[in-house]
Amino acid sequence: MRRVLLCLVLLASPAIAQDKGKAAPKPKAPPADKAPPAASDADAPDTPTTVEPKAPNQEGDYGGVKPGEGKRAEAGKKAKKPPPKGTLSWVGFETKDGGSQVFFQSVAPFEVSQKVEGGAVVVTLSGLTKLGHNTWRPIDTRFFDTPIARVSAKKKGKGIEVRIAFKDAKSAAQGSVRTATEADGMYYAYLSFAGGSPQSAQPSLKEPEK
Repeated sequence: MRRVLLCLVLLASPAIAQDKGKAAPKPKAPPADKAPPAASDADAPDTPTTVEPKAPNQEGDYGGVKPGEGKRAEAGKKAKKPPPKGTLSWVGFETKDGGSQVFFQSVAPFEVSQKVEGGAVVVTLSGLTKLGHNTWRPIDTRFFDTPIARVSAKKKGKGIEVRIAFKDAKSAAQGSVRTATEADGMYYAYLSFAGGSPQSAQPSLKEPEK
């Protein structure tokens, strides 16, 4: 009986040893169609885009273009059609040659007349009957070193009237007139005024009249 048990133990030992020598089975890789999706830009956390702020315009900075050069059309946009005849299309101001210059633009020639009235020069533009885009907005020139404080245009009757107010009423005087058709094909009338801002009439910081 003991011999039978011993034989059974000897026969079972190689099988047990063989099972212990086998390596553990490796896990099977998931099928390609069930593999986890790769990370994409859409899965990345939202990160705010940093935009460098632009420096604000300083007081008195003039952001327009010079008369005669025309306004540059924005990329990808068609040039705008010129305004109809009889329209005041632009009122501008610039410092020049130690003085200042106010200019008016239209597609066709027009007449300019002036008179001094209540500390201002009142300009009548004959032949113009309509105010173009933004020409009704006053131009605040108090912060420039010139005698002129404000330029404003309005429709009066069947014509256009422009009032050029001075910082000191005693400085109000008619300007010298020059007209020209410039390279942009538009007609301009220029009023030139000499002299800088008088020391006794420095501009105030109050809001311009509306």
